[in-house]
This record gives sequence, C-alpha cells and structure tokens, in this order.
Amino acid sequence: MKIRFITVFAIILSAHFVSAQEENKIDSISNNVIQSIYKDVPESIDSAAKRSAFKAYPYLFYTPESKLAFGAGGIYTFYTGKGAELKPSKIGFGGYYSTNKQYKISMNNTYYFANNKLYFHLPISYGLFINKYWGIGKDVSDYENSGYTVQTFAATLTFQLPPVWFSSDRTGIIIDYDFTEIVDKQNNGLLKNDSLPGSNGGQLIGIGADLVWDSRDNIFFPNKGGYQYFKVVFYPGFSDYTFANFELDVRHYRAFGKDHVLAGNFFLQSAIGETPFYKLPSVGGKQMRGYFYGRYRDNFFAMLQMEYRQYFTKKWGFVVFSSVGNVAPSILDYNFESVKYTYGAGLRYLFNKKEKINLRMDVGIGTEGSTGIYFGIEEVF
Repeated sequence: MKIRFITVFAIILSAHFVSAQEENKIDSISNNVIQSIYKDVPESIDSAAKRSAFKAYPYLFYTPESKLAFGAGGIYTFYTGKGAELKPSKIGFGGYYSTNKQYKISMNNTYYFANNKLYFHLPISYGLFINKYWGIGKDVSDYENSGYTVQTFAATLTFQLPPVWFSSDRTGIIIDYDFTEIVDKQNNGLLKNDSLPGSNGGQLIGIGADLVWDSRDNIFFPNKGGYQYFKVVFYPGFSDYTFANFELDVRHYRAFGKDHVLAGNFFLQSAIGETPFYKLPSVGGKQMRGYFYGRYRDNFFAMLQMEYRQYFTKKWGFVVFSSVGNVAPSILDYNFESVKYTYGAGLRYLFNKKEKINLRMDVGIGTEGSTGIYFGIEEVF
C-alpha cells in the first residue's frame, strides 16, 4: 500500500511540474531525493524490538532536460550489536534513469559500533545529468544557454569518536573525493573560459574535521531541542585545485503543542582559494527552496529559514516556510539590502509512524518569480 501511495504521489508531483516555469528544474529530484534518503537514522529503541528492516519506493518525474525519468529508493536498517542504547545502522540507496539517457545512483551508508562510540558515514554517488551555470555573483542575470552536461563520482567518509579536546557530542575526521567531468558545455559560453576554475572539471581530494552538538528529541521530526554542526575541509596541492570549504549549520525547534512545531535554521558556507565553480557556496535547493541550486554562486553564502509544521490528520500534515539569504565575495561584502527571499508550502504524509518519518512535497517561490517543486523523505532541516 505504501509503495502504491508513493507512486501516485510522485505522479501527481510530476503533473504539477510539467506546467511549471523553465527554472523549475527540480534539482531536488536529481540531488535531494537521492542524497537525502534517510540522511540520519532513527533514535535508539528497546533492544527487544531491534530487528532489521527494509523499505523501498518507486517514483517518476519529468524535466525539460531529463525528459521522463523513472527511479526508486530505499533503506535497509540493522544493528551491529545488542546494546540497549545502540542506534540502528543503515544502507540507503536511490537512483533514476531518464528517457534522455541521464542517470544518477547513490548509496548513503551509516554505521554505529561500540554502543554508538564509533560512527562511520559514507555517502557515494555517480551520475550523468544536465546542470546549470549562470556565472558568479549575487546579481548575475538569467542566461538562456546556462545548461551543461556533467558526469560525477563523489564519496565522503566521516569517522567520528567521542571528543577529547572539544565539548561537542561527536567529533570526526572527513575524507572527501570528487571527480567531475564536464562532458558537454553545450552552448554555455561562460564555461568556455578556461580561466574559470572547474570549467573542465577536475579531481578533488579533501581532508577535514567536524563537530556535532545534537539535543533534538527526535531526529526526523523534532518537537524541541537543537542541532549545531560545523565542518572544515581542505583540498591541498594533490587536488587539481587548492582551496578550503567551511560550513556552519544551526537549527532550533519549539513546539506549541504536540507536533505543532516552529523550526528555524541558520546556514553559512564559505570557500577560500581556487574553488571550482561547482563547489562554490550557492543559493537554492534545500537552503532556499524556490531557486534552482546554483542560481547564484560566490565565495560566501548565508541564509535564515523558518518553517511551521503541523499534522491535520493522523497521517497527513502541512508546512509553510520562508527563507532569506544571499551570496557575496566574502563575509565583509555581504549586503543585507539585496538579499533574496523565498516562501512556500508543502504536504506531508507519515511514512513511518514509529520513527515519525514523513514523505514530503514542497513548492517554493523565489524573489524573481522562480519556482521549485521538491520531493523527498524526512524534513528539509
């Protein structure tokens, strides 16, 4: 029954999308749906109920670039021991193939060992698809020939231990690998400039660290608590480009009644050095629903979003949201007078009652009238 519902849900989404504007390319389908399949795992449960489980769902969508596409996603959860507090490990997967011969496959692996004292996270993705590049800066105009075809392979290994020198809940080491090939620049003249970092793709190897503070009462649908995440990744000389990325993600949740939640999220990202254009901090996607991810790019990006969430039946719920943010050459150049705004609403269907995991569909609208439809599992933040 769940698989049938999700198929119908995805078909309805696709029908809405066909009539949307040109900029409504649903980068969430090619990225968010695949990359966000159970990004985290359920909280610990009673040891007597610790059983492995498998869930899967099909979906389909349409964009002018990909044409009609068919996909599927799923997750396998299991336990590496019998401890009462041990969290479930998981192997998440997803993928799609389009009638225009575009595709993307992904695995999102998370493992807990030694009563949660050892943590491994390894997302992997491989794909060939059409992306877009409009240039760098907060004021770049719409560009008719912004499309280009890219083939990518990416994998990031995070290994976390209990902290020794920090007061965080977890601290870890990050190893990041990214191979990107610009298969076809099409008619995008901006990419024919060889002086643009990343205009011909490249191989990146990064080493970094992260810190996590997490007081949420539920990972998937928090009613209270907060989440703070900080990471830094350096890409040294043995990469094709030498640069560094910094990221800060702060979230807070407050309930006015059971599952009537106001959620807030502050997100900041910065790049220093010779950063490939496709690795630059960008407006769009999960951070600012309503813009195609990468519509505006630069060395610094900061945004604030708010969202109200509520169920109106046992299975169905809704959200309304708004965000404000912008890119800049640096934090000192950030201009609050020219920020971008987005707003929108979405539907929720309670996919897993026990863990409070929702299937979601959101419609976002940007400052210039751009729109985006986003489909996935679990909340955006």
